[in-house]
Amino acid sequence: MGDQGKMKLQKLYKKLTMANLLNWFAMRLFHVASRFCAGLVGKAVKLDPTRVIFQKNLLSLNKVSGGRALPKSRKRTFPFYSFAEGCKLLDQKINYFDQNQTISLSLPKVINEDFKVSSEYKCEAKLPDTYLAELDNAIIFGGTDLVIVQDTVLYDEVKRGEEYIYGIKSPVVDKIDFQSVTIKLPKKITKTIDCGIHFAKDHSRNYFHWIVECLPRLSLIKNLDKKIPLLVDEDLPPQFYEALQLLNEEGRELIKLKFGESYKVKKLYYPPQLSILHDNYGVPIYHQDAIYSPKAINYIRDTVLKSLNIAHNKNNRKIYVSRKNSDYRQLLNSTEIENILVKYGFEILCPEYLSFAAQVEVFSQAQIIIGQSGAGMANFMFAPKNCKVIMMAGDDPNTNLHGFHMLAELTGVSLKFLFGNCAPIARKFSLHADFYIDVGLLLEQLNGMEE
Repeated sequence: MGDQGKMKLQKLYKKLTMANLLNWFAMRLFHVASRFCAGLVGKAVKLDPTRVIFQKNLLSLNKVSGGRALPKSRKRTFPFYSFAEGCKLLDQKINYFDQNQTISLSLPKVINEDFKVSSEYKCEAKLPDTYLAELDNAIIFGGTDLVIVQDTVLYDEVKRGEEYIYGIKSPVVDKIDFQSVTIKLPKKITKTIDCGIHFAKDHSRNYFHWIVECLPRLSLIKNLDKKIPLLVDEDLPPQFYEALQLLNEEGRELIKLKFGESYKVKKLYYPPQLSILHDNYGVPIYHQDAIYSPKAINYIRDTVLKSLNIAHNKNNRKIYVSRKNSDYRQLLNSTEIENILVKYGFEILCPEYLSFAAQVEVFSQAQIIIGQSGAGMANFMFAPKNCKVIMMAGDDPNTNLHGFHMLAELTGVSLKFLFGNCAPIARKFSLHADFYIDVGLLLEQLNGMEE
């Protein structure tokens, strides 16, 4: 072990002893082995995505391995601009489709009589401008849509000159100031690519972000040469690639980018997000936290249903969407609630074990959907327009309900929120806290639906 490694150990354990050294070595070995095993099981999932046990094992190993490691890097600070500002400043080509469009946001419907819905939910919001940027000699990264051009960061997640209040989603961002961004810049370029369409994204491994923020970008590139490949993140779940290929009507080649690694692209085409979902862990900003483009949502819903030849001829299924495989925002009395729902004829569904096509098919046949706030519930966008949805969530007053409410409004389903008490031990992290649901309130709603 080198001097640098010893210094890190001494900093971690205060005192370097044989016991600390053995513990450190064992944990390092454990995480390396679990990452290796996760890679092998990931290949097994790709070879046979129908085996539920493979997917369960992969979920478990990904939790154990602690996620993905970044390559060796050095911190560098760059000026940053939005893509629109940066393209003008750096003389890069940008072609606009829609600008200065707005949408009216409405009040969510809540079951709990004691939960006050702020009147501020009802407001006007500006939709993101849509365009296609054409950038020369750009540096891109796996796992984020941050781009470097001419030693300048272009990044639409950040507004220049404003304090950044949201959670940082990009794996390469270390710090954000009013006019600069410090990033963890890999020490070497992984690969040079002649030409490609940017399709990596912050939070791309989250199903909700993938469906709402990532996939709609495909609607902006239809006029580009079909030979130009899509540059996508490498380690997405198989259902994500399945959804992408379903919408990849031009049959473009996929070039997969490793998480956090950097790539030089001689000619980069960049389509922006049409919808935005910010990670706001403070007081909600109703007109900018969750803004969905009707064009984007309708594009995903209509194109997917048409491609899978789904016509909503059957809509009598009752579905309960479980989050038992998640390690946060758990429903603490879920067993009791599931036992009740089974008696009412509900199917217990774990969407992560189904192919994308199977998820769409199940939700397209739903009469009633009940579930906890989570990515799997994004699938109600494929449900019939007369479908009734009950969303269960913790009673954190700072949760912005527009994230699901506006998705329901745009797709025509009837959504109501049922709030439960957050677990007291988790109050300091209440946005993602575990919670209990009042069974009596849920039964009232069920009985009302049965009448």
